[in-house]
Amino acid sequence: MRIRLLTATALLLAASVLAGCGLLSEPGWVIYATGDPGSRDIAVVNPATGEQRIVIANAADDYAPILSANQQWFAFLSTRDGNVELYLATADGSTVMRATNTGVDESSPTWSPDGKRVAYVSRLQTGEPRVHWLRLSDLLPQRLAPGSFGELDPAWSPTGEWVAFAGLAEDGTLRGLLLRNPNGVNQLQVSESSDRQPVWSPDGRRLAFVSTRDGNEEIYVVSVGAAGPEGQAVRVTDNPGRDFDPQWSPDGKRILFLSDRNGNLDLFTVNTKGEEVTALTRNGVDELSARYGNDGRIVFVSLPDGRPALFLVNKDGSQQQLPAGSPAASQPDW
Repeated sequence: MRIRLLTATALLLAASVLAGCGLLSEPGWVIYATGDPGSRDIAVVNPATGEQRIVIANAADDYAPILSANQQWFAFLSTRDGNVELYLATADGSTVMRATNTGVDESSPTWSPDGKRVAYVSRLQTGEPRVHWLRLSDLLPQRLAPGSFGELDPAWSPTGEWVAFAGLAEDGTLRGLLLRNPNGVNQLQVSESSDRQPVWSPDGRRLAFVSTRDGNEEIYVVSVGAAGPEGQAVRVTDNPGRDFDPQWSPDGKRILFLSDRNGNLDLFTVNTKGEEVTALTRNGVDELSARYGNDGRIVFVSLPDGRPALFLVNKDGSQQQLPAGSPAASQPDW
């Protein structure tokens, strides 16, 4: 595949041409990493038609694709420069741009809702993680929370006003969840416990997150207003197993999560009051990387024969395997 490396301006122009036409302009496509770690490519599949193709092919390891909300482009991570850098590509993968050039590893990209900015984690040479963000128009990295020792797990709010993240103390331990306004100087403390993995509800009024404040990993939900948290966080899981990786349903009524409460990693959902826990899978193998689609379906990775493959949970609860080809398929998004 011939791939062009473009400047920021050229990428935006290319994306504007692709908008409304071409690959991924119709909803429902799943993007994912294909192949084994160390030599992965980026591929897409249409669950409705079975159409699939490689959109990024490189001798290096290209992985962790994340689609922008308008599906005009996606971010991904690559080792093609010797370390892990952040790259951006138009929806069909025909134009690719290196977004960072730091010499250290980047991770955890997250898009602003308008698709014009990306936040991500960049580690110092000494290993401390720091959240940065950049605009596609100029690719100038900016530190999200100056003066903080370290940050993890950035999550852009649906309004674009806030980035939620997990803060680190000087000794590297978790010191709670915070909100930072990338366009200003405001910073709000949401919690002060060992909390991480914040995820915004679709209406931007609540955060689901993982906490070990009660001894093991559980899922909590807290309401968030203009001045910070509103009321106490509500624990929505209560089990000796690990409950983590929360994801909101599109209607904001349920939370999808992974748990090893049955001895392996399975998919569960729970309502925001901690009631009606539903097991979506129970098959004796691990499930990974589950993500809700805008229509309520769930794409996830399972290991039925020891090799990761893509599956869907349909809205009626039925399941199907996606035709993602013979190489291992992982890290889906849509």
